[in-house]
Amino acid sequence: MKISELTNAPEWLKNAKVTNEDVEIVDGVVIWRDGTWYDGTWYDGDWYDGTWCGGTWYDGNWHDGAWHYGIWHHGIWHDGTWRGGTWYDGTWYDGSWYDGTWCGGTWCGGCVYAKTHP
Repeated sequence: MKISELTNAPEWLKNAKVTNEDVEIVDGVVIWRDGTWYDGTWYDGDWYDGTWCGGTWYDGNWHDGAWHYGIWHHGIWHDGTWRGGTWYDGTWYDGSWYDGTWCGGTWCGGCVYAKTHP
């Protein structure tokens, strides 16, 4: 569903710059199924697939998809591909890290293809 079709979307989601989004709200939680996020601030929720191209992440669960730049503050990374950006805090469980800056958090596993290990 498009954000514009949601009747109970939070302001932060309505203000985001996105395309081809497939998103819903279940029991008050934003569920991102697919699409491209270009800019905005994410506040909690569950991301299942799609492409992140910039913006700021605050809390929530990342399950899969591709991250291309942006700032990560807190949250749990379950799987996916990280290709740039800054990670400040949170827990990384699995996925592929290709490039970016790791400033803190907990690394629990995954593949690192960058010159420096997070």
